[in-house]
Amino acid sequence: MSLGKKTVQGVFWNYLSFGSGKLLAFVSTIILAALLVPEQFGQVAVALVVIQYLEAIGDLGISAALIYQRDNIERASSVAFAISIAMGVVLTTLAALSAPLIGAFFSSPASVPMVQVLALTLLINSFGQTQMALLTKELKFRQKILPDLSRSLVKGFASIALALLGFGAWSLIWGQVLGSIAITVVLWLVSSWRPRLIWDWILASQMLKYGLQILWVELLAVIWTTADYIIVGRLLGSADLGLYQQAFRITDLLIINVCFVAGRVLFPSYVKMNHSIEALQRGFLTTMRYVVLITLPLSIGVCAVAPLFVGVFYVNSAWLAMIPALQLLALRAGISTISFNSGHILKAVGRPSIITKLMAVKLSVLVVTVLITVQYGFVGVAFGQVGVALFSVALDCLTMRRIIQVSLASIWQQIWSALLAAAGMGVAVWLIVANTPPLWQLPGLVVATFAGIVCYGAMLWLTNRELCMSSFHTLRQMLWPKQSAIVKY
Repeated sequence: MSLGKKTVQGVFWNYLSFGSGKLLAFVSTIILAALLVPEQFGQVAVALVVIQYLEAIGDLGISAALIYQRDNIERASSVAFAISIAMGVVLTTLAALSAPLIGAFFSSPASVPMVQVLALTLLINSFGQTQMALLTKELKFRQKILPDLSRSLVKGFASIALALLGFGAWSLIWGQVLGSIAITVVLWLVSSWRPRLIWDWILASQMLKYGLQILWVELLAVIWTTADYIIVGRLLGSADLGLYQQAFRITDLLIINVCFVAGRVLFPSYVKMNHSIEALQRGFLTTMRYVVLITLPLSIGVCAVAPLFVGVFYVNSAWLAMIPALQLLALRAGISTISFNSGHILKAVGRPSIITKLMAVKLSVLVVTVLITVQYGFVGVAFGQVGVALFSVALDCLTMRRIIQVSLASIWQQIWSALLAAAGMGVAVWLIVANTPPLWQLPGLVVATFAGIVCYGAMLWLTNRELCMSSFHTLRQMLWPKQSAIVKY
């Protein structure tokens, strides 16, 4: 099977599994938002931020190194497994011991035991990281459907059941723990690989050398995605953090995760084509074209329907305050997807150190921006995030121009029609939302969504008919690969 065909099918199966899981997560989030108040979500957000940092350290980048590895795969897998388990033990202990300091920093004593219990997920997940890396390396995303769905189902249903039983914020914590157990168990069931008692110091050294470069990238990425949470939680408190975090979570679930799904397929695909600059150029631009075709209308659409969306799905009136932040963060999410795959290109060509430098610059801009805008509340922080996203995309595109000689004109060529069609759709949807009576929010949301889809499709057809046809052809390749010719990279 050609690399292009495996990549297209990989994106489809990965999106099916990951997207289905995130749909379940979205539904459970809506239900839990009706049962819990923003402050409880904020307490859990503090614990999750801490665990995210430790997960970034995780296996010291060994999983990425295993995907990059070309020789001695069996020995490398056993070495990776041993390192993952050892790091799981170390990080779980570290989280448990540091929890009181974390609670004091955020002035949230309720978060201390949450951090200690949630730390168990670090150890549990370490038992399945190697299996996950191997499935990713071989683009076996169809086999990953069951593990991904099992985690989402168990986490979602457990959290809802415990919330109904009166566990409050703890329902989210125990849901995370049970979800980690579920995905680890199922990964062992669907993967045929089993660890062996093998240790190779030379191989471990080589993998760690590559992995530690990825580690800094992952760590900076976590700081990038959580710095605003830390500042909002520290300066504004748990309730505002809960509102801000929930608005951010919605945009992640609906928009950013499109890129996350594609990224899990693209890195191993780019690794296999890193011998050819021309192939990387085509891969980068093709990915951008089809991603923004989805994310830009989602971004502008969520921004337009946010008042109806929150009114319909968040029955607790305490959540209405997040509407402006949701609108701004939706725009930020759409902008940031334009250049999301630049990091995968840099990792594939063996230049992760450039990602570290870029992330350092972006992080500096983010922290300064959030510290300035936080005085205007969490909505001010959301406004600042839009500006940071614009800066980050510009920096990424300039980097791609230097590394793989992609011109800015060719980048604009990939996004202009989707942007124009999405903007026109946004105006039409906004007019519907603005004229929807308060008692007709659900019908108004349905009408606005349907009208947005029709309007976007019509405008895209008028502005770039060739793109519409190629998109249809690509979709047909995903659904019926045997009946369609596939374009090789």
